[in-house]
Amino acid sequence: MSSFARGRSVTMVRVFMFLLLPAKKAMVVNQLHIVVRNGLEGNFDLTVSCNNIEPAHRLIHPDLVFEWIYTGGVSPNKPPFLCSFQWKGGPFHSFNLFDPLWEFDCYPTCHWYIKQTGPCRWYYGGNRSAYFCSKWN
Repeated sequence: MSSFARGRSVTMVRVFMFLLLPAKKAMVVNQLHIVVRNGLEGNFDLTVSCNNIEPAHRLIHPDLVFEWIYTGGVSPNKPPFLCSFQWKGGPFHSFNLFDPLWEFDCYPTCHWYIKQTGPCRWYYGGNRSAYFCSKWN
């Protein structure tokens, strides 16, 4: 295959992806189920606040969970699960627990495990499960 043909096929793929991106941006999710588990080392309580959902601060004791079932609709322009996290002696952190552009496998539920180093997403997949961790924003 000539380099021209290879370059042309790569360009066509990019054009095709560009055409699909606006369709993803228009996606609106009608219901989310978000589960957050306190996985902090050292027996610390975790305070979570997601102000776009509710004004309350949620206190999650060690190895316990708090769950939200959100039916307000989600679009890329208003991230309801942009949440803040804090624990005794720890800094203030924020993280978006759901992004409608990238969280296609978050249905029906997103499971998060919060650690000092960052939030970890728990994926269930057939016979295998895995954590994928992120750094704090």
